[in-house]
Amino acid sequence: MTEDIDRGLTRRTIVQGAAWTVPVIALTTSAPLSAASGCVETVTQTVAVQGDPAQYSFTPAGGTGSYKLLVSTVVDSGTETSQANAKYGGPFDFNMGVSGSGWNGGYADDGSQDFPFSGFGENGALTLNQRVKGSSAPASGAVPLQTLTFTFQDPSGATFNPTNFEITVFDISSGNVLNPAPGLTGWRGSYRDAVGFSTPPTSITNGGSALPGAGSGTLADPYHRATADEATPGTLDFADTFSFASFPSGSTMNYTQVGGTQGWQFISISQIKFDVTVC
Repeated sequence: MTEDIDRGLTRRTIVQGAAWTVPVIALTTSAPLSAASGCVETVTQTVAVQGDPAQYSFTPAGGTGSYKLLVSTVVDSGTETSQANAKYGGPFDFNMGVSGSGWNGGYADDGSQDFPFSGFGENGALTLNQRVKGSSAPASGAVPLQTLTFTFQDPSGATFNPTNFEITVFDISSGNVLNPAPGLTGWRGSYRDAVGFSTPPTSITNGGSALPGAGSGTLADPYHRATADEATPGTLDFADTFSFASFPSGSTMNYTQVGGTQGWQFISISQIKFDVTVC
């Protein structure tokens, strides 16, 4: 997410003074990039077709037919993805959307100062947006959690296991509400993104302005920013690429928090890349 609440907002578009509406974007199927080396091609896609499952399509230049990646999610029963309030209306649920929209937490424990944003990150990137359930400060120990499952299909519809798989995640960040009003906790605006995979990454590369994080990127040791106050800066983006020699179909990714924070959090999947055999 962007800088902390009392520092101002620098990247998100917020509609003030009127009922907020979900932004509508027209998406055409983008041509996936590919690079060939003999019978193996590397395919890349940045745009998801919204849904649950969301769908990515890849058409190698030297192949016949389209490869697909289906991304489904299971949201934990203690996790909230939808919200309404008096100022902006709703309810709005931006989780698994593709418009760069989400909820951002405010000072008030009851959510009355939470606000929606749009246009954050790459257009067409699959977004995740969640918090712990509750209309006041939740019980200690609760953490937001959803689990994505990745299913790969070849042109015949059969599942396959891609090699040299890479997934780039935008805006793995952290932030704290500073100096909330007396009697308020600021919990809804405090978050610390964490991402872990069932298949251990072989490497994690920091892009944009991201400093090296902490954690190995597994389910038991999810990857996150090293400190509790590393929000995405106004002019540069955080982008972390997780690489895998092999990423079996059915592998999962947990999106959660570390450090005891529970507020609104947001990331998006900005690029998928892997090798396919076309001959």
